[in-house]
Amino acid sequence: MAMLKLEQLAALVVAAGLAIVSYLLFFSWAGGGGYERRERAEPQARLMPEAPELKDRLSP
Repeated sequence: MAMLKLEQLAALVVAAGLAIVSYLLFFSWAGGGGYERRERAEPQARLMPEAPELKDRLSP
């Protein structure tokens, strides 16, 4: 019975160690966690100047 408790304790220690290492690696690779808010991008059509040749094609 003492051997079973020892095995359970060892499994718990190994699982906790792996969880901590995984946590640290994940957040170090993710750049420290969190996120940076991105600016909302305007649609490309609004940013481009209107070309006169396109305006002539679209108007009746």
